[in-house]
Amino acid sequence: MAHSKIMLAVAGSGKTHYIANHLNPSANNLVITYTRQNVDNLKKELKKVNGELPKNTHVLTFSSFLYRWILKPFEPILTIGNKTAFITSGVEIIKSPEPLSILGKPNPRYMKKDDYRHYLYFEKYYVSRMSELILAQSKEVLKKMFERLKHFCDHLYFDELQDFMGKDFDLLNHFISEPDLDVFAVGDFHQHSVSKSDFTASKPYLKKGKAYLSKDEYKLLFKGKAHIDESTLIKSRRVPVKICTFISSKLGIYIESASLIQGHYELLEDEQKIIHTLEDTDTVKLFYNNSALYTCSPTINWGYSKGDTYKKGCIILTKTFDSLFDENFSCTHLSPAQVNPLYVAMTRSTHELFFIKEKDFRKFKTKYAGS
Repeated sequence: MAHSKIMLAVAGSGKTHYIANHLNPSANNLVITYTRQNVDNLKKELKKVNGELPKNTHVLTFSSFLYRWILKPFEPILTIGNKTAFITSGVEIIKSPEPLSILGKPNPRYMKKDDYRHYLYFEKYYVSRMSELILAQSKEVLKKMFERLKHFCDHLYFDELQDFMGKDFDLLNHFISEPDLDVFAVGDFHQHSVSKSDFTASKPYLKKGKAYLSKDEYKLLFKGKAHIDESTLIKSRRVPVKICTFISSKLGIYIESASLIQGHYELLEDEQKIIHTLEDTDTVKLFYNNSALYTCSPTINWGYSKGDTYKKGCIILTKTFDSLFDENFSCTHLSPAQVNPLYVAMTRSTHELFFIKEKDFRKFKTKYAGS
């Protein structure tokens, strides 16, 4: 019977708060997320709830977890390509491994899986291939890895579930499926294509390289392995009522609000209003990309705003969403890679959210373009 739990949340619903308040401080806990920023956020929340970081609770990035808890203790018996008992000195997070092909042509510098250099850059693991290496081990070694983890860890928490892709996702599924390993994973499905994961492969969000998995198809990946909770974190504490309603109706992403603020959103078409908003330093301007090129600070890219909170935001729409305010607008023909970054941008504001169409911003582009 499934003993692990998957919690599908919405933006601003308090995923970090939930983990901190439901974690047993007297147990041996591992809390894992993707970025150092999230590690800091989780530690702050745990200290707020418990007065200090619980003694036997470790908060770390996924790459640190794989290195310190899974790979490093077993290096004397690991098979790394054509090497065994290779002792490493850390994780390589800057240099990427050579791809199989470049511009559709075979890459002569690509190292096959039977070569240790497929996984290692000198004496360090490529961060994007650690999960692949773990899954390539024999059943006996994998069994020892999981037995050790269960011996030292009572509860395993994974934050930002949607960031797990490719072999990282496959390995996560192994943890979830493992008997007697208590796993809790939480994330926002609709932020998956805005992941800041080090791993760029598309699985499980692409099917046969063409169509993205729906939320229902995604849930089937955990069928029989974990209980799925879609109701506990359905209300956003950050996003106000009117903006949640707008997101649900326009993007087809259901989100409720737990905020006491009604909020305000508006499409700016009057030139004076546009200039006033662009020059308001209390309003964060969100561009699809290249935000650093503009002087109407503060600015940020849609995707880079993930995890941020602003009182007021202004989204400069792309041509794809120029008809967002039309009554018959639909995004059913768009991919999650197009919709989800806008969803992230729209869920940052606690009070006011403004929009400017691409064609209207173009009139002022030269004025606010950096030198």
